[in-house]
Amino acid sequence: MKKLYTLITVLLFTGVGMAQMNKCYTDKALTKYYEHNEALHSQMQLNEKQVSDWISNHETTLRNSQGGVITIPVVVHVVYKNATQNIADSNIYRQIEVLNECYRRTNANYSQTRPIFDTVSADVQIEFCLAQLDPNGNPTHGITRTSSPSGAFDPIFNMDKVKSSTTGGVDPWPTDEYLNIWVCDMSFFGIPFVLGYATFPGSDPALDGVVIQYDFIGYMNNGTTNDLGRTTVHEVGHWLGMRHIWGDGQQSTPLCDSTDYVDDTPNADTASQQTCMIKNSCSNESSYWTNAGVDPPDMIENYMDYSYDACMTMFTQGQKIRMHGFLSTVRSSLLTSPAGCSPIGLTSKNELDKNISLFPNPGTDKITLKNLSSNKELKFEMIDALGSAVKTGKCGANETTISVADLSNGIYFVKIVDGNNSITKKFVKQ
Repeated sequence: MKKLYTLITVLLFTGVGMAQMNKCYTDKALTKYYEHNEALHSQMQLNEKQVSDWISNHETTLRNSQGGVITIPVVVHVVYKNATQNIADSNIYRQIEVLNECYRRTNANYSQTRPIFDTVSADVQIEFCLAQLDPNGNPTHGITRTSSPSGAFDPIFNMDKVKSSTTGGVDPWPTDEYLNIWVCDMSFFGIPFVLGYATFPGSDPALDGVVIQYDFIGYMNNGTTNDLGRTTVHEVGHWLGMRHIWGDGQQSTPLCDSTDYVDDTPNADTASQQTCMIKNSCSNESSYWTNAGVDPPDMIENYMDYSYDACMTMFTQGQKIRMHGFLSTVRSSLLTSPAGCSPIGLTSKNELDKNISLFPNPGTDKITLKNLSSNKELKFEMIDALGSAVKTGKCGANETTISVADLSNGIYFVKIVDGNNSITKKFVKQ
């Protein structure tokens, strides 16, 4: 059997090219799940109907809403074969920050979003934290570590080995209370075969969660254009019900006829695999765009495309509503999870947040940033609701006054940066 496995592996990667790298394996994983679970396809259709009904009753309330934020507890299972794969806690902490920045639209590159998409970009109002309690109610910092001499990813016989202790991995913590993220090696001969994959809502609880290649967590100097933590942002999007923006349609003969179940993501014939290219691959758009008389370009900025990490800046309002639809139905148990949020890894950020205040809020002519965190100057950037930077400067010790008299009334975000830590505070100009 071992010789047969080796032969199949060699033939497989000779045929597809050893250098080929799958940015996302989720659609292929779903196909495999369908093959082994005949009832899953029907269940997924029922889930879509349930979410669609929920959206029809809540879309108006959620669109552009600045209401409550949902926080999801996370456990990260690091499964490693050597010290390099046993990644530092700091990489995991940074990944949680990246998730929160991207899902709350406080990412530093948000201002790069093209103006045509400003009106559809969304603060998804979902945040993530490392769990404070394990399934037995004991304190945890939300990270487990398991040394495993065997490969954790096997696309031929058992791609989910990492998710079971019987195959050298780690069993998931209860998937109705935690987002499980497994970090492992998914490379062949040192070349990453898969960067990440995820399960959709309603999948087998024994397999539910996200798997990420170990050197693509957080900010990693991995020599690729996928080193800013967007792989995990993308895969968590799948876990929350998001499809690829091109709808995973016929990629050999692109027809622009597949759907991601979201109206405000423009149709695309296939993924944006390369640079931050500007393209318009489809002219048959949803009523959202045709009613406005607009033929939009492909949304390469979207986290559910395959663009370089530096190109990705946004989710849409429609995607936000769909995610909340799944969190209110299929994944509703997460809303009452007892897991809590661990403060470990967030101390520096929490201290910065505690020592920086902004007042008055709302403001009319000027606002003040009060900095009690240190005697050094911190940088700040003020961003409007469309993602454009309207003011930048430095925040010295004690108090810094910023004139806002020239700004239009509305919501603004002030991002304060101290080295690798940053916080964002919202204020209203009136």
